[in-house]
Amino acid sequence: MPEFDSAYRVLRRRGEPDLRSLQSYRQQGGYSALERALHDQTPEQVIQLVSEARLRGRGGAGRLTGEKWRIVRRQQESPKYVICNAYDADPRSWAARSLLERNPHQVIEGILLAAYAVGATEAYLMTRSLFREGIEAVQQALNEALEAGLVGRSILGTTFHCTINVVGFDIGFIGGEETVQIAVIKGRRGMPEQRPPYPAVYGLWDKPTAINSLETLANVPLIVRDGPEAFRRLGSETTPGTKVLTIYDAVPDAEPRVVEVPFGSSLREILRHAGLNHPDSELRAVVVGGAEGGALPVSLLDLPFDFDPLEEAGAIVGSGVIELLPAQTCMVAWAMERTRYLSNESCGKCVPCRIGVKRMTGVLEGLISDLGVRSDLDLLDELAGYVPDGSLCGFGIHAPNAYKTARRYWPEHFQMHIEEQQCPTGTCVPVRSHRFVTKHVLP
Repeated sequence: MPEFDSAYRVLRRRGEPDLRSLQSYRQQGGYSALERALHDQTPEQVIQLVSEARLRGRGGAGRLTGEKWRIVRRQQESPKYVICNAYDADPRSWAARSLLERNPHQVIEGILLAAYAVGATEAYLMTRSLFREGIEAVQQALNEALEAGLVGRSILGTTFHCTINVVGFDIGFIGGEETVQIAVIKGRRGMPEQRPPYPAVYGLWDKPTAINSLETLANVPLIVRDGPEAFRRLGSETTPGTKVLTIYDAVPDAEPRVVEVPFGSSLREILRHAGLNHPDSELRAVVVGGAEGGALPVSLLDLPFDFDPLEEAGAIVGSGVIELLPAQTCMVAWAMERTRYLSNESCGKCVPCRIGVKRMTGVLEGLISDLGVRSDLDLLDELAGYVPDGSLCGFGIHAPNAYKTARRYWPEHFQMHIEEQQCPTGTCVPVRSHRFVTKHVLP
């Protein structure tokens, strides 16, 4: 059983010392990593520490942070920028808002260390405007840090300068995409851009830009302060460290439970740590990865929570949301509802995503309305491959995950809807009175 109580490195639990003030944060060792870096270490040494810790991005892709920073550092173009992604694209995730509200100074220290490492003098913290308490907490923390000489010019009496700008906006799910955030800062419409070139080479204002999630950056002070060996003591071999998760019970309208767990912990252990101990017979599935995640059967509850095992099973780390589905859930209806939501959240720039996800929604609506035929499954399979292949960003790549995992693990639900024209759980309500067009997309 993992040591969950010692796993809380970035998330402050209720009842623990309040670290929202500068005084309390410094009493717990806050900003000592920044002092050490500025006075005793070169930017290259800071990057090397992060590389040795094997810190992977917590925003979903899991790329090694040190490699990204090294690319930015080596660019000759200047100025350079740092963007802290605190947006939480999935509205059901409480990770970003919890970190901003409970531990804002650690996020700020992580941003400053990233800026020092890559050679940036300006940083942006991008978050949802509706996270009002989090924005107020981080603004207050920035004011305290500015007065203490920790942000701005000549930080801690050195030649290092860095300003941090907080930007609140809300344009739906797509606002969490990195090139969308660059567009928002520029005052442009928030739509993904073609890559390569990547932001590390050609980012904000066409300059090298390091973009990391706030959870990734909040881990950096720990690595610089305690060393990479201490950081690697928790987590798995491929992904050291911890992950902040938002967990929803199978009970309707249940309050989310926000926890921090070591990578490599099994899904079953994570649920128990969150206080959820349902018998397997009461559950249909566990959804891992949020709105674009995949549904896994209860037989896979002992699967480790890590990038590669989850992707092999059809799910993703994604937004860090884990959701339980009750035993009476029809997986065709669940896939339809999730795909319908994503079709509305698409920015519309890519034709495969804009039209493909909508067509998947229409076909799934026909299935639960007892209008489906066997060829519908062939079309859905075709679209599930076509949408990711033709999409610019991760939104389209992962949009078909709900359908693909439901079809993979519960094929009998689809067969019963088509062959017997009835719901396997008796819970589906027709939503269409005529079939959706099912002409194949490709020749």
